Amino acid sequence: MTGLLVLTAMIPRDVIRANALESAEYLYDGELFGCVAEGVEGSRIDRYADAILLNIAYHYDAVHPLRSVMLSAYYFTPYHEENENLLIAVRDDMEANQQYLRYWHGSNIIVRPLLTVIAVKQIYILNGAVLAVLLAVFVLLAVRWRQTLLAVGMTASMAVSAAWFVPLSLEYTWTFIIMLASAVIVLCLSHNGKTRGYGTFFLTVGMLTAFFDFLTTETLTLLMPLLVLLWMGRGGRVGHTMSSEGYGERSGISRIAHYPWDVAIGSAVAWGAGYVGMWLLKWVLAAVTYRENVMPYITEHIGERLGGDLGLNLWQYLTGAVMKNAGCLFPLGYGGAGAVAGILLIIYAAYRGYVYHVKGYDRESILLYALIGLVPYIRYLVLHNHSYIHCFFTYRAQAATVLAIIMIAGELTDRNRSGHVRTA
Repeated sequence: MTGLLVLTAMIPRDVIRANALESAEYLYDGELFGCVAEGVEGSRIDRYADAILLNIAYHYDAVHPLRSVMLSAYYFTPYHEENENLLIAVRDDMEANQQYLRYWHGSNIIVRPLLTVIAVKQIYILNGAVLAVLLAVFVLLAVRWRQTLLAVGMTASMAVSAAWFVPLSLEYTWTFIIMLASAVIVLCLSHNGKTRGYGTFFLTVGMLTAFFDFLTTETLTLLMPLLVLLWMGRGGRVGHTMSSEGYGERSGISRIAHYPWDVAIGSAVAWGAGYVGMWLLKWVLAAVTYRENVMPYITEHIGERLGGDLGLNLWQYLTGAVMKNAGCLFPLGYGGAGAVAGILLIIYAAYRGYVYHVKGYDRESILLYALIGLVPYIRYLVLHNHSYIHCFFTYRAQAATVLAIIMIAGELTDRNRSGHVRTA
């Protein structure tokens, strides 16, 4: 990944200048934090981070590529907004004067080469097409393999998290691409009986998340593919033939039913090792490259995201972070009618799970799904300042909560699965 960034930095600045200028003018003409739907917080688009990313991409140094990607410097002045800083930097060819080394900014391995042929508006469109294709592939494969619940669950999760706004900001896009691609891979592997090697898979996904993400909805890349894996590992295929011992015709798949906690914990540990390790690696490489202690740059921003100074006490921070994120969900965030519609959907899900539940459902799996669905709220509580301020994009982490709820409802009501549960 470092090598890819270095190769990207070696692209001459003159090659991307024209599209960088067009991108800067496009971002300058728009709002930094405008709402697509008036008054709907969940439709707010963050072009602030996009302007910084493009500013960094523009200032990569082909003469000293490793140093430049480690420092991730860009042109900054406190007298202008970041979109104007970007425009001034490209138009007047200003030198970088501000570091942003705590992140990898790995998405520049995609964005900077694309700037040689298209501008940021076209990149938004391209990202939208990629997301649509990945979602369509997942849904079509799930339907083909008679995994209707997964198809419905993934589609509903994308709808509730208002995923149609995601391609409008580079910052929002990368975790969704990684998540959907990972979910497709897990679906294919588990359908074909693959039950081993997911530690390496989730380690890699965690690394990619830290490399690409700007601290947005990072938990999605773990929770969504993990839920798919656990569901498939429970013998999720409708009509799956069960023996008297509870094993399916594909024993490799059904064996996961006997150790779901091992699968969940092992995958989470592997993902966490990749995610945290990748962050630490960036800071170590930056320190070695510059022969300077970079931790003062890091610790200040870590403290800012854990705490804050908005005039709120801790209880207001914690409850506000959770409620603001929940309130951004579709359709809850769309006025009174949207709130009523959202509450009715919640009531319907609870009613269906209670009235139509079958005997012999697996309480252990339900508990596991529920705990996974709670992870986004734990994240909101731990990073309460960041989650409170940036609820307009962090709320999309609850897509995993929605999928977990749908899977719980499926476990409670699917008669095809109850036979497996009773014998397992």
